[in-house]
Amino acid sequence: AALREGYEHFDPRAYLRNNYLPPRADFSSEEFVVPWKLRCLAETFASGEIQGRTLIDVGSGPTIYQLLSACDHFEEIVATDYLAVNREELGRWARGEPGAFDWSPFIQHPWQDKERRLRERLRRILPIDVHRPEPLGAPLRPPADALLSAFCLEAVSP
Repeated sequence: AALREGYEHFDPRAYLRNNYLPPRADFSSEEFVVPWKLRCLAETFASGEIQGRTLIDVGSGPTIYQLLSACDHFEEIVATDYLAVNREELGRWARGEPGAFDWSPFIQHPWQDKERRLRERLRRILPIDVHRPEPLGAPLRPPADALLSAFCLEAVSP
């Protein structure tokens, strides 16, 4: 209940502005956290060891950066989040709505192709509660081939 209350007033737009725009989203050096995260994800997926039909991103929040490298290795990507406001933010981006957060600085050129590919493969945005025995409410059909979680499980773990 306390965890739920803490997230009731979460503002995804403020979160995105604070963490994914300069100065925090600094691309001037590979040593900063954003380029480091993107590089780690790119190297992980480029290895070819993680691939398949479906990938579930556990606790996507309002972000898509963690899916950029994955979209070249999975036919379907399922984003999930506990908060409806985060799922709505993801939906705005997936539909290409005006005013959606601009992720183009995170995408290597040609960024339009990468955005198009991710939008095509981001097929579902579902609610999730990782504290429940069935986090998605019911098993995903067909089962996913891989799970990804970036800063979710460690954030909600007691």
